[in-house]
Amino acid sequence: MNKNALKPGAIALANSPEERKRRENRSKRFEKGKGSRPENNHSRPKNGGTGNLYTRRDSALILGKDIGERGSRVVEDIDLDALTVTGTCQEIEKQYLRLTSAPDPTTVRPEEVLEKALLMVQNSLKNYLYKCDQLKSIRQDLMVQRIWNELAVKVYETHARLAIEVGDLAEYNLCQSQLRTLYAGGIKGCHMEFYAYNLLCVMLHSNNNRDLLSAMSRLSVETKKSEPVKHALAVHAAVNSGNYVLFFRLYKTAPNLNTCLMDLYVEKMRYTAVKCVSRSYRPTVPVSYIARVLGFTKALPKLGTTEENDSSGLEECVEWLKAHGACLVSDNIGDMQLDTKASSSTLYMPEPEDAAAHGDADLAVNDFWRRKSS
Repeated sequence: MNKNALKPGAIALANSPEERKRRENRSKRFEKGKGSRPENNHSRPKNGGTGNLYTRRDSALILGKDIGERGSRVVEDIDLDALTVTGTCQEIEKQYLRLTSAPDPTTVRPEEVLEKALLMVQNSLKNYLYKCDQLKSIRQDLMVQRIWNELAVKVYETHARLAIEVGDLAEYNLCQSQLRTLYAGGIKGCHMEFYAYNLLCVMLHSNNNRDLLSAMSRLSVETKKSEPVKHALAVHAAVNSGNYVLFFRLYKTAPNLNTCLMDLYVEKMRYTAVKCVSRSYRPTVPVSYIARVLGFTKALPKLGTTEENDSSGLEECVEWLKAHGACLVSDNIGDMQLDTKASSSTLYMPEPEDAAAHGDADLAVNDFWRRKSS
């Protein structure tokens, strides 16, 4: 007897009115699901002129309604090329909100208003979190209107510089990626300045040699002759060879914001340098020499003079050495010395205190929502 043969009871159940009704309902739901899918991209008109403005607007409203009902799609799932809008909003200040539906033209600012918004951010005395929020909002309005011109370059360059100043490499990388595309399109901007920033980021803050080789291979002869890029390449040579003396000399003479990107690597370079000094010198090394070599002071204080910057730098160096486990002693005249033999076995890299993702531990998140606070 075939074990797979259906029993008479099973056949009767499969052909029952209730089961047939359930199958019919499932079939209708499937057909309804197929019919509710958005049209294929190939069926959309490719002409982006004003004649299709109302067609795109109707599509945006339909898609926006569909997204509102399902609530599961985000901006990355939306075909923004077919939903490009022309903004009418006149508000200069606008909080950033991530798009989860088609953009509404009444909430998007046109180009002339975005220029005023950028100027407002540049002149603002508020903290980085506030400025970052405003610039992301400006970038979003540029994106949904497909405005890729010199204004877009200024916005991304402004945001990138602010991110560099506070050590927000994540936000900087987003801006740098877009700037690379805008520069490739022939739009004017501070190309050499940002080529140098890109090199320093890859050299100092990435362990991917392929990215470094790729970045250096894209440099033209003219680009390599520019001062910011020459400085970045010199920093790379200093780091590659472990030449901490050259590194801190370049650190003190860096153009633009190169110092800020180097500053994120200073802690590692100083620690490496002190370990090298502890292994190479005996029995002691003057702390004043270490402070000068590691960039805490500009030069050794002159006899009979008191230089405030140098003395404060010397004190900062002493505190830094103590925080990293160095053993310090005083010589016969009271000057601080690094005991190299003892320090070679006690040096360590401490964990950062109160680290913040945006790079500034003094920024309070609550200030981000205080629109009128300075």
